[in-house]
Amino acid sequence: MRATAIILMVAFHFVWDLNYFGYIRTDIPNGFFWKELRAIIVSLFLFSVGASLVYSYQGGISAKKLAWRTVKISSAALLVTLSSLFTLPEHWIYFGILHFIAVATLLLVWLVGKPKLALLLSLFIFSAYIAIEIPWNWPFSYIEQYISKHPSDLVTLFPWLALPLLGIWAANFRIFRLAPANQHAINPYLTLLSQHSLLIYLLHQPLLFAGFSAIEWINCKRPVIST
Repeated sequence: MRATAIILMVAFHFVWDLNYFGYIRTDIPNGFFWKELRAIIVSLFLFSVGASLVYSYQGGISAKKLAWRTVKISSAALLVTLSSLFTLPEHWIYFGILHFIAVATLLLVWLVGKPKLALLLSLFIFSAYIAIEIPWNWPFSYIEQYISKHPSDLVTLFPWLALPLLGIWAANFRIFRLAPANQHAINPYLTLLSQHSLLIYLLHQPLLFAGFSAIEWINCKRPVIST
């Protein structure tokens, strides 16, 4: 699931860059299909977050391991915020998917041994989201005069917490567990993508953006031949 999310994310941002640099014209990320595709990508990532918490901490919560995970993801989230302030000042990211994962880890790790409670909370959040009309950027709506009006990435705790909660519940089913003897059957490239998902997340867009910027610079420097 995580490897699929990584592949879709890179493809999504590639199209976003094509649109940004004027090679195509499409309403990404808010237009038809693109908005739904983004929701699918985020859902895959966040479901995987919940499942990973179970696999990592089902034998007991290690304070050292949890602290290192939190520091690593929080540092990456801060890097995303700072880079977006320089590259997209009108759309800088104050609470994107990495910020969400850091906070969700601390909130939900205590539920890894309580799958039924996790499912109940997930259903409650889904139901409340459908039944209650709230601002699209809640709870940040209370400080919206101080933050980006249209961030290029925003993953709020409500309703997205429902997905890692669902992942915690689902990871307790045998269908999601692979016996060690059968793990060789997993495609090594998928494993590589999944294991290095954070690094890929941080590097792929700067590399794509730099590549398109270099093409733009070369095109500007190319001499015009008149006939």
